[in-house]
This record gives sequence, C-alpha cells and structure tokens, in this order.
Amino acid sequence: MIRTFKRILSLICFGAVFIQTGHAQTVVQIIYEDGFLNADGTVYTFGIRALRGSGYDVTDVNASNWQFMNLRSDIQVPAGVTIQSTTLSLDHNFVSDGAISIGTPNPPGGPPPGTKSFSVNIFRINEQEIPEIGGALFGTGTLTFSGAVPPSNTVTIRPYNGLTSGAFWTNLDGSTPRRPIDGSSNLPLPVKLVNFDVRREGSTAQLAWSTSEESNSAYFEVQRSQDGKKWQAVTTVPAKGESKVLEHYKSIDENPSRGINLYRLKMVDKDGTSALSRIHKLEFDRQVQYALFPNPVSEQLNFQTTDDWTQIGKVEIFNINGVKVYSSPLNPEKQINIRALPVGTYIVKLTRKNNQVSDHRIVIAR
Repeated sequence: MIRTFKRILSLICFGAVFIQTGHAQTVVQIIYEDGFLNADGTVYTFGIRALRGSGYDVTDVNASNWQFMNLRSDIQVPAGVTIQSTTLSLDHNFVSDGAISIGTPNPPGGPPPGTKSFSVNIFRINEQEIPEIGGALFGTGTLTFSGAVPPSNTVTIRPYNGLTSGAFWTNLDGSTPRRPIDGSSNLPLPVKLVNFDVRREGSTAQLAWSTSEESNSAYFEVQRSQDGKKWQAVTTVPAKGESKVLEHYKSIDENPSRGINLYRLKMVDKDGTSALSRIHKLEFDRQVQYALFPNPVSEQLNFQTTDDWTQIGKVEIFNINGVKVYSSPLNPEKQINIRALPVGTYIVKLTRKNNQVSDHRIVIAR
C-alpha cells in the first residue's frame, strides 16, 4: 500500500512532462452513479463505473493500455464544510489498487467557488479490459464531510485540459502520454435512492426501487439499452416530490429485447436537473428457431435447431385431445421413431433447460 501511494504521488506530480499526441482522443468515460447522501447529509456514497469512450481499442496498446486513472473531481459544499475523510471499496475483478485523495491541482482560474476537490486514483495491472457492453463497476467511493451538504449540490469530474488539473489516464512508467477522461459533469447529489433492483420474471423485467428522502423530485424515467451507449425511455413513474419517509416504486418492462438488456433510472427534479442510478443487466433468451421434418411424417421425426441441442431438456408429444403419447429420455435424441403412433395431428413440445417452451404442430400420415 505504501508503494501504491508513492506511485500516486509520483504520477500526480509528473503531469507537466506529458504532452498530447495523435492518440489524445482515446477516451475513457467515467460515471459517478447510484449516489446516496445519508440522512444528515454528512456522508456521500457513489459508484464508479467505466465505459469505453471514443478511440478505445483493445487491439491497440496505446488506445487501451491504461494502468492508472486520476479522476480529479469537484463537489459543491456549503461555506465552512470540508471533506474530512474518504474510503474506496474496489472490485478487484477489474482493478488492483486505489485510493481517494483530498485536494487536487487547481484548474486554470482556480476551483469553482464553493467546491472542495478530491481525486479517485485507480490502478489496473494485468487486469481485465473494460467490457464493451455495460462497462465495469470499479468500486464504491465514500466522502465524509465536516457538516451537512444539501442534495441540490453537484459533483463534477474535471475534463482533461492538456495540463495538470483535469482527469486523465496513462500507464505507470509515463511512456504513454495522458489520455482524456470524459466524466460526469454537474451531477446533482440525487434523490436518496436506498435500493434499485431488477429481476427477470418470465418474459418481463420487473424493476423496483426505494427512496429514503425526496426534495423537489418530479419523476423517474426507466431507461433501457443493449450496448450501454444508446438509451431509450421505457416508461416514467411520478415521484412523491417531497418526502422524508421510505417510499417504494415499481415498474415493468413488458417487451425487453432478446439478449442483453441494461437498465438504469434517470431521477429528474422539478427544475430539470437529473441524476442516474447504477446500471443493472438482465439477459433474455434469444429467439431459437426449430425445424421439424419431414412434416407430414410417417416413421422418423427429425429436429434441426440454431441452438445447442444439449440445451433441450425434454421433448413431449401430445395428441389432439391433449393426451401425452411420448416423453423423451433424460437426454433427448434429435430423432424420434413415431411408427407406433396412429395417423393424425399432434403437438410436439420442446422444453429447454432454462424452462423456455416452444410448441410445434406435426401431422402423422401413411
């Protein structure tokens, strides 16, 4: 840990020697999300999510070989209030070390009035790339203040300005010039979101969330995306507006897309300001196509599918009266001998191991 902080200090102080190059547009996007301000306004907790930005290319070492991120940020606080302490809880699937430091180099003209600065310092050594869909949640940061901070105040990750005061990423030996961080700007400390859960129920997505306190809140917009970049509004849910007790909300997405679905809440106040929640991921089975042949069939029924046949858990055949006339063994075969069945119309039911069911009509004729 001592070695880590020495690296942090050396990188922060080493900024003047970096110059921008042709790779300067290689961007990592950082979002401070799922913010929570405790009841007395003295502790602010937030998630730190990274997304691939423009120019991020895993095949180009100069475009994605980040080993250090310095997320230089400003938070609005009332006069006389300071940041007393910080903590950083990391997801070590993506990052190896890190810390939150108080005080950063001032931008040209000084920090915005009424703000205190902090930096989230992130290290990655031989860890995973930022996933293309949904990004990576690096961890959770906490700021503890000397006095109360109102939820109307904002947090900003400083844009990289080519100098020493903006957020950036680079590698540890300084051979990679600083690259820009595209981060959250003027992000309000949001409605006090206690939880936000998303779960799959059949073919729908069930969303539920709770707030412990609201002030001037207008509505929640449920948003969905398949790539984490383009978001669409699924529905809006009116907020209570003013509340100091626990409030519960829910919504249903009746038509999620096949494959990956990413969900988040946009929390909008009456003055138009907004904040975003943490992103949740659900995956719905892609539509699987089956072919049953020949049809009509006389002796052997064959199956062909775009899916892995080993994912089929059971094959059943029902006659026109709904009576089951065939049930497959534990490991269904892709051919069924139906010579013992009389001529007529039948329903073949295929059940996948994830309980997805598809029905197919066949005719037995001789």
